[in-house]
Amino acid sequence: MAKKKKESAFIRELGSDILKLQQLLEKHVTSNLSAFTRIKSSLDKNKLNYDSGTLELLLSKDEIPKHLSHENIKNLRILFSIKLEIDYTELMENNDPLKKLEFNIYAYADDLDNNREIIYSFHLDRHIFEDDDNMPDEIHPMYHFQFGGRKLKEKVADYGQALFFDSPRISYHPMDFILGLDFLLSNFFPQIWKKLQTEGKYTNILKKYQEYFMKPYYLSIANSFDRSLTQNWNAQEIYPQLVKR
Repeated sequence: MAKKKKESAFIRELGSDILKLQQLLEKHVTSNLSAFTRIKSSLDKNKLNYDSGTLELLLSKDEIPKHLSHENIKNLRILFSIKLEIDYTELMENNDPLKKLEFNIYAYADDLDNNREIIYSFHLDRHIFEDDDNMPDEIHPMYHFQFGGRKLKEKVADYGQALFFDSPRISYHPMDFILGLDFLLSNFFPQIWKKLQTEGKYTNILKKYQEYFMKPYYLSIANSFDRSLTQNWNAQEIYPQLVKR
């Protein structure tokens, strides 16, 4: 019963932090932020799993990246969606906390030269290792970023002269909605992100969830070099290139 009370308190705190982030972001964007209230609604049911739906942010003319494959575009918008399930006990014990993760960032724009919609897409995966898995020849970190994914395949039929391989799986720490939002803003909306970095409420929330999701991940990797550090995760599963010592 005590564990359930603590878990309920954590869920309430998470819901409160989600709403605080929404209020902070509302100062800087005019986009539909229903993803925040959708997550809060899931948490209000006392469940540590949620589906954000799609958070869509429109890039202003000044925010459009300088190095793009297409120059004559308009209506560039960045979309973020996440589905996850958190295991409260594992989170509190600094173990791998996510039982499920679907994390997508993608972008659409109108290509004015060719009168068509163009797309950019990448995702963060959590690979669940099963005993009967046929492991691929290439490395497969437990958490990894990868360019492409279903969103790209659904929309792109003609790759032109470009040659595409399955892109490398880049090891990365797990992220919930809060850390994912910070990743999105810091990479695609740097001016908004820099303003938020001056807000104590914003950075205090980030510190809290970095402790939960980032600290045990990186300590487990660092343990391969310094055995005095805590290792709760299997370092070779989260960073397969590490040589066993």
